[in-house]
Amino acid sequence: MTDTALTIRHLCFTGPDKPLARVDFGPGLNTIYGASETGKSFIMEALDFMLGSSKELRDIPERVGYDRIWLGIEEKDGKIFTIERSTSGGQYRCYEGLHISTPKGIDYLVLSQKHNPTNEKNLSNFLLKKIGLTGKRIRKNARGETNSLSFRNLSHLCLITEGSIQKEGSPLETENVITRTPELSVFKLLLTGVDDNALQASVPNEKELLTKSAKIEVIDELIVSYQDRLTGLIGEEDDAQELSDQLGRLEDTLTREKESIQQSEEKYRSVIYRRNELRRKLETADDRRVEVEQLIARFNLLDQHYQSDIARLEGVHEAGSLVSALSSDDCPMCGAHPEQQHLQSDCDGNVDIVVSAADAESNKINKLQNELQDTLSQLDFEMNAFGSLMPQIKDELEEVGALLKEMMPGLNEQRASYSELIEKKLTVQNALNILMSIAELKERRMNVEDTTSTESDVTKPVTDLSSSTLDKFSAFLEGVLKSWNFPEADRVYFERSVRDFVISGKPRGSRGKGMRAITHAAFTVSLLEYTHENSLPHPGFIALDTPLLAYREPEGEEDDLSGTDVQDKFYEYLARHSDRQTIILENADPPDELKDNPQTIFFSKNPHQGRYGFFPVDS
Repeated sequence: MTDTALTIRHLCFTGPDKPLARVDFGPGLNTIYGASETGKSFIMEALDFMLGSSKELRDIPERVGYDRIWLGIEEKDGKIFTIERSTSGGQYRCYEGLHISTPKGIDYLVLSQKHNPTNEKNLSNFLLKKIGLTGKRIRKNARGETNSLSFRNLSHLCLITEGSIQKEGSPLETENVITRTPELSVFKLLLTGVDDNALQASVPNEKELLTKSAKIEVIDELIVSYQDRLTGLIGEEDDAQELSDQLGRLEDTLTREKESIQQSEEKYRSVIYRRNELRRKLETADDRRVEVEQLIARFNLLDQHYQSDIARLEGVHEAGSLVSALSSDDCPMCGAHPEQQHLQSDCDGNVDIVVSAADAESNKINKLQNELQDTLSQLDFEMNAFGSLMPQIKDELEEVGALLKEMMPGLNEQRASYSELIEKKLTVQNALNILMSIAELKERRMNVEDTTSTESDVTKPVTDLSSSTLDKFSAFLEGVLKSWNFPEADRVYFERSVRDFVISGKPRGSRGKGMRAITHAAFTVSLLEYTHENSLPHPGFIALDTPLLAYREPEGEEDDLSGTDVQDKFYEYLARHSDRQTIILENADPPDELKDNPQTIFFSKNPHQGRYGFFPVDS
C-alpha cells in the first residue's frame, strides 16, 4: 500500500485591521511551549475546527475581530493547498498553494463540513482521498452493519486534547458507548489497511423480528421523546464530548466569575458601609447642631435676664447714692425725725447696707454672665464648625452615592451574567444527562437488534482484529516506551475486555493522570510510526497537548517522572523521526538543544519579551 501523509504547514487567523495570528509548522517535531493561557490549547481547538469539527470555536477575548482561519497543508508528493473557513463555522474554501489571504485569480473548491459518501465535495472525502482512504467502510454494530468512513473517525487518533490525553479510558476510544464498535473498526483499519466493506449483516428470523420490532418501537419512542427534550434545551447539537468540554469550561468560568463577583461585592459593601457611616455622622452632626441652636437660644434668654437684673441693681445703687447725698430729714422709711433717728443701728432703711448688697449681687451676676459668655462663645464656635463640616459630609456622601450608582450597573451585570452561566450549566448538565439516557437507549436498541433467540440463528460477526496484529503493535508500543526510558516498560499487551493496554502488569487506565498522559502519547506516536513503517494509511500528523504532565502535576510518587530522563528521551525520539509530523503543546520547557530549533516556539505571556502568545497583544 502506498504511504500517504499530510503535513500541516501553517495555521493563521485574519481579520479587518487585526494583526496576523499565525504559527508555522514543518515536517517532524514541532514544539510550542510556555505559560498557561497563551493560546496553546486554542491552537489544538482551531486545528480540530479546521479539520471538520462542528464544535464552535471557544469564545475568547483575544480572537474578537478575527473572521477567517487559514490552514495550510502539504501532501506527501509536495503538493500544497490551503483551507479557509469563517471563525463562525460553515463551509470551507480550498485553494491550491499556501495562502493567508484571499488569492486573486485562483479558483477555489467549496467543501461542505458534513461527511457525505455520495458527494465528493465535502472536507471529509477531500482529506480521505489525500490519504488513500476514500470509500472505506467501518463496522457500525455487532450485527455487521457498516457505515462510510469519515475523517472525523480519525481525528481522535491524531488530535489529542489536554482532557483526552489524561482520561482513564482507552486511547483508541472517545468513551462514547455508541461509537465503541466503529472506533475499534477504525483501529483495525489503520493497523491492517483492511476495512469492513466485505461484512454482511446478519438477518434475524420473522418471529424474532416481530418481537424486536415491538421492543425497538418502544425504545424509539423514548429516544424521540428524549431527543425532543434535548432539542428544546440546546437545539440540534448532540455531541456529548463537546457538551462535556463545554460543561468543564462553564465550571471554570463560573469559578472565575464567582471570584470576580465576590471581589466586586466586597468593594460594593465597603462603599455601602462608608455611606452608612457618613449618614450616621451627618445625622449625629445635625442632631448636635439643633441641640446647640437650642442651647444658644436659651443662654441668650438667660443673658437677657442677667442684663435685666444688673440694670435693676444699678438702679438701686444710683438711688442709694442719691439718698445718701440728701440732708438730714425725716426718715423716708420710718418717718422718724432726725433727732429721733438711731443712725448707729441697723434697720431696713440703712441705705449704705442696701447699696452694698446690691453691688455684691451685681458682681455675682457679672461673674455668671462672663461664664455664660464663655459658654456662648464655645457654642458659637461649634455652630460655625457645623457650617463647614456638614457641607463637607454632604459632598462626601454625594460622591459615595455617585460611586454606588456607577458600581451598581456593573455589579448587576456580573450577577446577571453569573445567573445566566448557572442556568447554562444546568442546561448543559441536563442535556448531558439526556444524552446519556439516549446513549443507554441506543445501546439497548443495538442489543435488541443483535440479540438472537435460538442457537440456529446466524452467529454475530466480530471485529477480525487478529491477536498477531495486536501483539505486533503492542511490541512496537513497548519499543517506543523503552526508547523513552519509561520505567517498567516490559510486557506490553492489549487487553480486549477493556480495549486498552497493560504495561508491566498494570492497566494503563488505572495509573495516575500523568502516567496516562505519557502512555496515551506513546500510543499515538506508536500508531503514527507503525503505520509509516508498514506503509499503512494515516493522516500523517499528530498533535499532543501536555503529554508530559507527570513532570509538572503528578498525582503521587507513582505518577511522578521528574527524577527520570523520560522527557529528554521523549523529545530525542521525536526529533529523530522527521518523516511524519508531530506537534507538541507543553507548559514545561523542552531540552535546551531544541530551543533554538526554528520549529520550536516559546509563548512568554510577557508583552515585552519575545512572543506573547498565539494572538498578538493589542498595542
